[in-house]
Amino acid sequence: MTASSLREPHLADFSRVDPRAVALLAERWARRHLVLPIALDGSTIVVATSNLLDLDAERTVAFATGQRVRWVYASASEIARQLDRAYPEAPTRRDSAAPPVEVQHLSFGIEGTTSDPATDGGASVIRLVDQLLAEAISAGASDLHLEPEEQGFAVRHRVDGVLRTVRTLPRYLAPSLVSRVKILSALDIADRMRPQDGRARVAVLGTVVDLRVSTLPASHGEKIVIRVLDGSAGLRTLESIGFAADDLLRIRSLLERREGLVLVTGPTGSGKTTTLYAALREIQSRGVNVVTVEDPIEYRLPGIVQVQVHERAGLTFGAALRSIMRQDPDVILVGEIRDKETAEIAIQASLTGHLVLSTLHTNDAASAISRLVDIGVAGHQIATAVKGVVAQRLLRRVCSACAATGCSSCDGSGYHGRRAIAEILISSPEFERRVAAGASTEALADAARASGCDTLWNSGLALVRKGDTTMEELRRVAAPPVQMVNESAPVPDGGRFTIGWAVDQRGGELQSTNARQRLRDVQTEVVELGAAVTVEELPWPLVPPTGLPAWDAIVVSVAMAEAARNALASRHEHLPLVVALASARESDDGLRDQHADLVLSSDAPARLIIATILALLRWRGL
Repeated sequence: MTASSLREPHLADFSRVDPRAVALLAERWARRHLVLPIALDGSTIVVATSNLLDLDAERTVAFATGQRVRWVYASASEIARQLDRAYPEAPTRRDSAAPPVEVQHLSFGIEGTTSDPATDGGASVIRLVDQLLAEAISAGASDLHLEPEEQGFAVRHRVDGVLRTVRTLPRYLAPSLVSRVKILSALDIADRMRPQDGRARVAVLGTVVDLRVSTLPASHGEKIVIRVLDGSAGLRTLESIGFAADDLLRIRSLLERREGLVLVTGPTGSGKTTTLYAALREIQSRGVNVVTVEDPIEYRLPGIVQVQVHERAGLTFGAALRSIMRQDPDVILVGEIRDKETAEIAIQASLTGHLVLSTLHTNDAASAISRLVDIGVAGHQIATAVKGVVAQRLLRRVCSACAATGCSSCDGSGYHGRRAIAEILISSPEFERRVAAGASTEALADAARASGCDTLWNSGLALVRKGDTTMEELRRVAAPPVQMVNESAPVPDGGRFTIGWAVDQRGGELQSTNARQRLRDVQTEVVELGAAVTVEELPWPLVPPTGLPAWDAIVVSVAMAEAARNALASRHEHLPLVVALASARESDDGLRDQHADLVLSSDAPARLIIATILALLRWRGL
């Protein structure tokens, strides 16, 4: 407390007590310290007390609620009366509703404790860590981040691939929380200067969940990231991951092969492991011997032999693969191809009658070949061994409860759940010839497209058009292919696309001048790219529909979108694509379904705007 706040304390206002604040503190602690939570202000809980200097009470409330405490003053008699109103007799209490987390240790056990948090701070930390874990698991988070900051200890969840801050704890809790997590994961609590990795297992509401723990020394203290490995994810099917029907057919055609190397690529968190495990479940039904070598083993699969890499003991990917080859395997899963030794053994296995599945970290399917070449594998071996590559991403789905406007079901994000988009390359004679000849990644991508491989961008555009996701989400996880701008086919009968770019003169001379300059920049960019598109100035306001040219698309501002749509309403043939440019301050939620087919940032580069428009035009089959 500051000196000024002690001289002029804020008075408690009991007229609007927030039940969410009351729910954070168990009744027995409120009555024991004669305090009452009355409001929440960000990561701070406002608590009424008659003793502003009660440090013991402040410490207990902070531990129990996980919030900073700000005192407001009320008399003891008034707090007692309000406690009876805030905590009426009921069969349930905060304590009984505490997250039922049972911690089971993989390496050693810690005796539980039922000690009083008011007298034993360690027990409070135990319950707080269990609460944080339960909240993350219940929220469907894939990762729980505990990050020390200058002003506190941030708790963040990664849900559907996006990191969000859920609360900020008092900074003095950090050492105790870090030590508790280290104990759970069998790490050295005394070593705070080196990164450490460990594992733990918890049970929440009867569901057993494995945790992968990583610590990292940072400027404000140790940061902890806990990866949540829900065992049920290892039981998912390819359909449940959300692949399109055509993509499923192509993936299954690869899994039906009896030999060869099939790769799944994408960044961390793109669902590669889940896809491989789903593939193994389908393959397993054939009655074959399946062996995996992984680091780490993320999910336990019944009926499949899984080998954990242990480099300190000499059990590397390469050493494990050599031993597995003597175990009469039919199918081998290699968690990741990281080096030349692993790559060569995996390829050798695929050439001697085994189906080998593995992962690489590349942006697209064709780049997987370049990555193997960079590792040191010969081109002719790659050409013979690689039968297919699946590049994938996970796109957030529009929340069905609120249609992307934000609600309690999606925690205000507008999205709930994810589904996969994929670029599936299946080897062809021409593709093999180019790989063996050492062709560039672009040449390999051309050969892949000629054999039916669509891009990640186009796969995502299909979901945008169906309303399953948004252009903003697609741009977040995938970039439009650069070559898209220079592609010459298919094009309309006239040989080129025509885009009308509106210049609104009603906003004043300066605004009109800026708009025309932007148009000239776009026209210059198109000429330099040599793209099969013409960008013309769109007269504004639009003349009646009978006099409008046959534009393939028109580009307008957010304010002009409704008028443009209305002017085009009576046109029945060759209806152009309406693209609205929105500034960072403008909301485009309503435009997506009402006035514009596509909303892009007005600050986006001209190249990106043109490439996106052309992608949609070609998708529409113009």
